[in-house]
Amino acid sequence: MERREEEHYSNYFVQSPSSVFHDPESLFQSPSQYDSVPLVLVHLDESPKHSDFLKYSETKCVFEDDDDEEKRLMPLRRPRSGWWVVLQILWRFLFSFGVALLVFYIATQPPHPNISLRIGRINQFILQEGVDSHGVTTMLLTFNCTTNLIVDNKSNVFGLHIHPPSIKFFFGPLNFAKMKGTKLYASSHESTTFQLYIGTKNLAMYGAGREMEDMLQSKAGLPLILRMNLISDFRVVWNIINPKYHYNVECLLFLSNIGRHNQATVVREKCRLVS
Repeated sequence: MERREEEHYSNYFVQSPSSVFHDPESLFQSPSQYDSVPLVLVHLDESPKHSDFLKYSETKCVFEDDDDEEKRLMPLRRPRSGWWVVLQILWRFLFSFGVALLVFYIATQPPHPNISLRIGRINQFILQEGVDSHGVTTMLLTFNCTTNLIVDNKSNVFGLHIHPPSIKFFFGPLNFAKMKGTKLYASSHESTTFQLYIGTKNLAMYGAGREMEDMLQSKAGLPLILRMNLISDFRVVWNIINPKYHYNVECLLFLSNIGRHNQATVVREKCRLVS
């Protein structure tokens, strides 16, 4: 029994790849030299039928079988690409930057601005007979009005950018005057008044001209409607975070020129925020 076990284990031996090339005394002088050296276990057979080999390359491990002439490729782990590292750093930076912007906006979120409109003065409102461009006799209107746009910016940090306002005057369904303003800016933590001008000159009114003239002479006065559309925004972080506010203001005013030598004045006015 002991002889059989001896024969069985006699076919195996362990050999260090570098032990053949070094002096035996060096093993005692530097014992840690071979800590990381792989050991090769060789199986010796009297009639070898199989021989397996492992061939290594930079990126693959190749296993060869002589009998089956079969090759298996075992990919080794590649080191991470530099572009992948850059992408990870960029993604983390953008995420951190977005969180910082959100915290900054929440901490400095500007309150809703207050905007109101007042009719300043009717500089001209003159109806007189004349002829239009086709030679037709009709009533011609010359109109000039000043309106005051009052903006109360309650933000302590950000200024309010106001897009060009649009103002229109109506007599019933007839739009007889309109204007498109310019860009405006209201400083932070201030109440600012902007003067807007709207008017028309020698506008042919046809049948509406006579009706407007009669109402100017009446006690009730001439009803006119002013409509203003306005958009404003705070540019908190360029165009990334810029809350916008839309305003539609409507004013009803009555004009009269009784006893004022054809000089129309505003006798009543009422403005409201539609949306």
